[in-house]
Amino acid sequence: MPRSCLLLNAAFLAACAGPDPLAGLDGQRLFFDNCAECHQADGQGIPNVYPALDGNETVAGSGADVALVLIIGRGEMPSFRGALDPAEMAAVINYVRNAWSNSGAPVSAAEVDAL
Repeated sequence: MPRSCLLLNAAFLAACAGPDPLAGLDGQRLFFDNCAECHQADGQGIPNVYPALDGNETVAGSGADVALVLIIGRGEMPSFRGALDPAEMAAVINYVRNAWSNSGAPVSAAEVDAL
């Protein structure tokens, strides 16, 4: 296949893929704006009040579990349904799952929305 056809096919596929729904969203900024007051900027939480997110078993587990905590709330943590849209939730989740000592697979806005 000629090189010009390959380039045209690549451009067509990129155009059809549409924009990345998380592009331009800053998960760290969203975390600082919505979560850091309780969980702290360093992810260490406030002992016996708000859990640490750094090294947290739930955060390290399934991204869907983290999404459900944001959607439903848990304990003292409120639900963020209505306050953050699925793309914003995914950006925060991806930030938290890969900040500090954490390492987790990304979640998409579509996955959050499906929950």
